[in-house]
Amino acid sequence: MVTRAIEDRVQAVTERLEPVGRVGSRLAGLLHRAAISSRQGRVITDVLHGSWLGHPLHAVLTDVAIGAWALGGAFDAAGRITGSDFARRTGDALTAAGIAAAVPTAVTGLTDYSTAPHPAMTTATLHGALNTGSLALYVLSLRERRGGRRGRALALSSFALAMVGLSAWLGGHLVYRHRVGVDHSERFTGPVDWTPVIDADDLPGLTPVRIEVEGKGVLLYREGNDVYAIGAVCSHAGGPLEEGRFSDTCVQCPWHDSVFDLSDGHAIHGPATQPQPVFDARMRSGRVEIRLRQG
Repeated sequence: MVTRAIEDRVQAVTERLEPVGRVGSRLAGLLHRAAISSRQGRVITDVLHGSWLGHPLHAVLTDVAIGAWALGGAFDAAGRITGSDFARRTGDALTAAGIAAAVPTAVTGLTDYSTAPHPAMTTATLHGALNTGSLALYVLSLRERRGGRRGRALALSSFALAMVGLSAWLGGHLVYRHRVGVDHSERFTGPVDWTPVIDADDLPGLTPVRIEVEGKGVLLYREGNDVYAIGAVCSHAGGPLEEGRFSDTCVQCPWHDSVFDLSDGHAIHGPATQPQPVFDARMRSGRVEIRLRQG
């Protein structure tokens, strides 16, 4: 009950800050268009999104920075209480390590932010602002440490750690409330055997058609005598792939430009990190038949 009340309170606050989300959406759009404007940029963003990893890379890197700063805070406290030089030096080293880890973490976070869905944009913008502020404070803290002004340094890093904790909570809110970074594709259990789903005449060449299987969307696409069938709901954020752009045997999602191979459903370009469900498809006796591909 307490957790639910906190969630509802945060939701109410973010709704009042909707102008922040609108500004964030415009900024994210600019970042996204700039990132995918060249082939090299597209390759780099694929790496940063974690398309090669199977899930967002940002989530992996956050643990390094947060872990270093949290542990550094413990050593700072120990050094303050006991006067141990070892604890102080360790706290300083962990603060520096956290800063170093935060740089690639921020880059991957900014890349994911550029394709965050609009309903999550206010929370995502606040999350990014808190992370930016906490990193700046840790940099100032490190400078104060090296200048021998330890009391000021610890005050800065303590405040920064509190900001990191709040930002991490918002990060969880993005995942569990807004489902950012979660696989949005629909799951299928069949059909196991070849099953007619549409007349061949109703699937003209080079024209996507969406059908329903088990009450879920399947995208059909025909090129010559070859027929392709994959889940119609984009795994990144649930975009309608039948409204996307088609080239060769690929489809580009209309929402955030993930590109999938129609022949096997795998993500060629991010931000998607998960493949689409894929079906075997064929034309027989004037009908299009499909079956869920196994394995």
